[in-house]
Amino acid sequence: MKPVHAILFICLAFAAIAAEADDLRIVDVRRNIPLSDDEPVYKDYYLSAGETGGLKKNLVVTAVRKITVRDANGTQTYGEMEVPVGQLRVIGVFGKIAVAREYKLLSRDDNPMLEQTGLMVGDAIEIKGSFVDDKPLSLKKKVSEVKLPAAEEAARTTASLVEASAKADESTARLMPPVPAATVVPAALPEPVASATAAPVQ
Repeated sequence: MKPVHAILFICLAFAAIAAEADDLRIVDVRRNIPLSDDEPVYKDYYLSAGETGGLKKNLVVTAVRKITVRDANGTQTYGEMEVPVGQLRVIGVFGKIAVAREYKLLSRDDNPMLEQTGLMVGDAIEIKGSFVDDKPLSLKKKVSEVKLPAAEEAARTTASLVEASAKADESTARLMPPVPAATVVPAALPEPVASATAAPVQ
């Protein structure tokens, strides 16, 4: 192989690797449906480009979100920035697809704010700075321990308060003696007025 051809082949190989790295992102999110409160909750993140993207089991990678910066009116674009969201731990690689689970979410104390927190479809995966953690996976949270979204939590709290208020009203009604029906006493009739009788004229 001529040197020029070798250099061209190496450049094409690096370009292919770079293209695979650019395509490395979260393409789907799935969670199981627990049938009881004691059943663990799992949330799997499906990543594109498994083995070809350099992913392997127990590799911890960083998910970043591309954000476009615009002016207050939204008419002028100043550029884009990639904001770190959290870390994922690969639990298995299946050809061109890898499956990962949440390792930890990164604090916003040292990172820009996000309109939507948590990992989501479309977030890019960054291999730079990745490391291997082969410790056993921690026990998954049960349904009763999973933190609900704010809206769902507020709805449940409101429903609980309404139910508690209804029970309190029912208990109060049981404790209070029945109120007897009001007895209507007929008003005394006025005494008849004696008719005036004219005295006889003497």
